[in-house]
Amino acid sequence: MSAPTSIPSGSESARGNINGVDRLSSLCDELLHHVMSFLPMPEVVRTSLLSPRWRNLWASTPFIHIDDQDFLDENHPSGQDDEKLEMFGDNLLLLRDGAVCLDEARIYITHEGERKCSVWIRHAIKHKVRLLHVYGSGIEIYPFLDSTGMFPSQHLKIIRLHSLELTCGFFRPLNNDCHVLENLELKDCNLCDPSQEISSVSLKVLRIVRGIIEGLLICARNLTNISIIYPNYDGAIVTRDLSSLVTASVIINSHQGSDIIVGGHRLLDGLSHATTLELHAPLHEQSHKPGIG
Repeated sequence: MSAPTSIPSGSESARGNINGVDRLSSLCDELLHHVMSFLPMPEVVRTSLLSPRWRNLWASTPFIHIDDQDFLDENHPSGQDDEKLEMFGDNLLLLRDGAVCLDEARIYITHEGERKCSVWIRHAIKHKVRLLHVYGSGIEIYPFLDSTGMFPSQHLKIIRLHSLELTCGFFRPLNNDCHVLENLELKDCNLCDPSQEISSVSLKVLRIVRGIIEGLLICARNLTNISIIYPNYDGAIVTRDLSSLVTASVIINSHQGSDIIVGGHRLLDGLSHATTLELHAPLHEQSHKPGIG
């Protein structure tokens, strides 16, 4: 991967070179990777220009961050250089050290970058990523994510998805092929297929915050903690067979409270095993005008 030249090659200040002693470069790889984790990923790659000691360090970081905000271009019609973003993301994954497992992959995408996002996710999973974060950057149009982005994994433990459209069949590989997945967070995600189902036998923690839900069945029998906060549901949210549940938290908007409790949504059906249940669902009393005469 070609590295931009915003960091001067051999810069003494950049390498902590004082009186001819390069103190920073003498640190172990683990500490240098920790320092690099605070930088935008393009800057991490640019450290390869500092000295031979740094040349390949970026390729063995236990993390990757692909952020469309790092490629903003006011001279570009869309305000962002999508071609440069895609080239950077491809090279970042293809040229990294394949012997090093990924602790974390964080990907920020817009609607225009959704096709590449699936490719990057698959590459991250092949690199044995443990934590996967995917964030949609769209405001009016969320990026789509479907099952083609997922890949069988024996290492992926935590998935956090924010501001995405999760299409038909998205959860199927998570349920069947990610055998150590323990934590799933869906924040501001839209589930527009009424037949969506979360049934992973390894899943322990599920957190759903806002988002439009056309329909969802939650039947993960080893789930111990579930939180459903301010969902905007058009279809039924059904829970069942949650025999391992310990803690459940449900917070419903005031205008949806009566619907979810007496409207047959069956959200509460599977929560009876919880030893701790927190429910916030305001109910409005109907006002009756006194009769006349």
